[in-house]
Amino acid sequence: MPELPEVQALAQVLATRATGQVVRAVHVTSFPALKTYDPPPTALVGAAVTGVGRHGKWLDVVTSGPDGEVHLVLHLARAGWLRWHDTPPEGMPRAGRSGLAARVVLDAGAFDLTEAGTKKSLAIHVVRDPREVERIATLGVEPLSPDFTRPALDGLLDARNQQVKGLLRDQGAIAGIGNAYSDEILHAARLSPFALTRTLDEEARERLFTAVTAVLTAAIEASVGKDARDLKDVKRSGMAVHGRTGQACPVCGDTVAEVSFADSSLQYCPTCQTGGKKLADRRMSKLLR
Repeated sequence: MPELPEVQALAQVLATRATGQVVRAVHVTSFPALKTYDPPPTALVGAAVTGVGRHGKWLDVVTSGPDGEVHLVLHLARAGWLRWHDTPPEGMPRAGRSGLAARVVLDAGAFDLTEAGTKKSLAIHVVRDPREVERIATLGVEPLSPDFTRPALDGLLDARNQQVKGLLRDQGAIAGIGNAYSDEILHAARLSPFALTRTLDEEARERLFTAVTAVLTAAIEASVGKDARDLKDVKRSGMAVHGRTGQACPVCGDTVAEVSFADSSLQYCPTCQTGGKKLADRRMSKLLR
C-alpha cells in the first residue's frame, strides 16, 4: 500500500509534470471507484491544474476553472498506483486486465489510475473542498508537520491503552503511516509492535518520537526525483524489517520474524525489539508486551 512517503513523492512528480496544464478529458473506466457525483468528473474539463497536494495517504489534484476550484482527490488503497504518459494514449481507454480505473488527459501528457488484483478499493472523489471527504476531514496529525510534537504524541499514547503498532496505523490519530512504515518505525525505536501505549516510559516515548520523524524523512528523501514507476522498488530497498522475513536484521544480524494475520502481516527483529523472544503468531494469543 502506498503510504505517506510514496504519496508525497507521487504528488511531487505529478505537480512537476501537470501544474499549469489544462484538463482536456477525464475517463472513468471503473465506476465503483468513483465515490462522488456532484460535481461530476466533467467539471474538471477545461480547468487548469494549479497544484498537487497530499492529505495523509490521499493525493489532491487542485484545479481552477470558470466554476472555481475543483479537487480530484484520490486514495490508492492497497494496490492502486499512478502512471504518467508523456504523450496521451490514443483512443478511448477501456477497463480490462490492465487494471485501469481512470485516465486524466492534459494538454501535454496524461496520467492513469490503476489498481491490481481483484479486491478493488481505489477511491476517486471530485469535490470543491477536500474536507468534504469524511476520511480526510477526520485525519489525525500529520507526522512531519509542526503540530506533531512530543506532547502531541504523549496525548495520543495516553488517550487509551492500545498496542503501539495499532496507534501508528490509526489514520484518525496520525495521518499517513501504514503497515510497512509502522514496522520500520518500531524497529528504529526498538519497540515491540504489541507494547501497550500507556506502559511506555519517557525514554521509549522519545525513541518513538524520533523514529517517526527519522524514518519518514529518510523515505521521502530517498524518493525525491524518482520516477513514479521506480518508487515501489525504492520503498522495498529501504526497508530494514518490513517484507524481509527470514533475512538478517541490518542492525544486529538476528533473523527477521513475522506475525501473520488474516489479511496482513508484520515483521520485527526479536533481538532489537522484543528482548530476543518470538511473538505468538496468532492475534488472540498471549502477546509479548
